Amino acid sequence: MTDSPEEALKQLRLRQFLQLMLPIAVGFLLIYIAFAIVLRSTALMGGSVAVGIYTVALARARVLAQQGYGERAALLSGYALLVMVVIGACFVHFLLAGLLMMPIAGVALVLPYAERPGLRRYMIAAFGTDLWVMVVDGLLPPLVEQPPEGLQRVVFALVVVACVGLTLRMLWVDALRLRESLTRAEKAVATRDEFLSVASHELKTPLTPLSLKLQTLQRELLAPASVLSPERTLRNLEIARRQVKKLVELVDDLLDVSRIGAGRLELHPARVELTELVRNAMSRFEAEALRVGSPLELEAASPVVSRVDPSRFEQVLDNLLSNALKYGPGKPVRVRLETQDSRLRLTVRDEGIGIPTEAIERIFDRFERAVSGRHYGGLGLGLYITRRIVEASGGTVVAASTPGQGATFTVELPLGAEDRSEDVSTPRVSAS
Repeated sequence: MTDSPEEALKQLRLRQFLQLMLPIAVGFLLIYIAFAIVLRSTALMGGSVAVGIYTVALARARVLAQQGYGERAALLSGYALLVMVVIGACFVHFLLAGLLMMPIAGVALVLPYAERPGLRRYMIAAFGTDLWVMVVDGLLPPLVEQPPEGLQRVVFALVVVACVGLTLRMLWVDALRLRESLTRAEKAVATRDEFLSVASHELKTPLTPLSLKLQTLQRELLAPASVLSPERTLRNLEIARRQVKKLVELVDDLLDVSRIGAGRLELHPARVELTELVRNAMSRFEAEALRVGSPLELEAASPVVSRVDPSRFEQVLDNLLSNALKYGPGKPVRVRLETQDSRLRLTVRDEGIGIPTEAIERIFDRFERAVSGRHYGGLGLGLYITRRIVEASGGTVVAASTPGQGATFTVELPLGAEDRSEDVSTPRVSAS
C-alpha cells in the first residue's frame, strides 16, 4: 500500500530536515574544532564534543529515515539534540537563549512521528533539559572560561542564520507538498466524478435488458397456456441470468477495490494443478468466444502444480481473457502456461486493437482504460485488481503491445515447489 498524503508529507519533511541539518551540523563542528585548536579554548572544545555527538546521530537518523523508520529517526535526532544541549550548557555559556529553545524545537520535530508513550518520555526529557540549562547557564556562573566576546557574537549570528534558513527551507518544502496535494486532490475529484458516471452507466447496462426480460417472462406466464413457449422462456431466462452474472461481477470488482484500499485483500493459497484450472477458465468463455468469433487456444506442457489461491488465480484469468475477447474480436486468443526455473509463467495474447505505448503502465491503475469507455465500456478495474492479486502472491504482471497488432499480458508467479507434502487440489469446473 502506498502511504497516505499525510504520511508521505511527514516522511518528506523528516528527510528534508535531516538532509539540511547534517551539513549545517558538520559546518558548525568544523568551526568549533578550528577555533578550539587555534584559541585552545576549553569551552569551544566542549562545544565540539556536543556538536560531534549530534552530527553522528543525524547521520544515523538519515539512514533510518531512508529505510522508512521515521519514528526511530525522529526520536534519535531529538534525543541527540537534548544531549548536545546538556553538554553545551556546561561549556558554551553565551548560547543560553539558543540552548533553551533547542528542546522546544526537538519536541516540534518529534511530535508528528512518535506514538504517545515515546512522545511522553521525550517531552519529560526535554522539560528536564530546559531545567538543566536554566540552572547551569541561568543561575550559575560559567563553568569554564568563555571564548572572546567577538567570537561569541560570530557564533551566535551563525546560529540565528542557520535557524532562519532551516525554517524557510521547511516552509518551502511544505508549500511544494501542499501544491502537490492540491493537484492530487483535483485529479482525485475528477477521477471520482468520471468513475461515478461510468459506474452508473455500467450498472444500468445489465439492468435494462434484465428488466425487459423479466417483464416479458411475466407477460408470458400470465398468457394462456397455449401461447406459452418453453424454448422462448428458457432463452429469456438465460439472458436474464447473464445480466445478473454481469451485475454480480461489477459489484465484486467494486468490493475488491474497497478491500485493496483498506489493505484487506485476503489470499488462501493451496497446491493446485494449474493446467486444468486454466482449461476450466477457458471453458467458461467458450460461448462468449464463439459469439465474437475468437477461438481460444491453449498451449500447456505437462500438468503444472503450484501454490496459489485458486479463486484469485481464476479471477486473474477471467480478467485477462475477458479483455482479450473484448479488444480482439474475430481474432484468436492464445493462452500459454509454462514453467521456467522456479517460476510459473502465464501468457494471454490477443490480436486486437493493441494498447498505445503511453498507456502501457497506466492501464494497471485504478479506473484507468487505454480506450474510450463509450466504445468498450467497463469500470477500468480489472487490470488494477489483477496486478494487486499477482503482486500479493509474490509475482509480477506486465503488458506488451504494438498498436493495431494486439497485446500480450504475462503473469509470473513463484512455483512454491517447497510444499510437496500437501495434497494437490484439482479445481472443479465452475458453473457458467
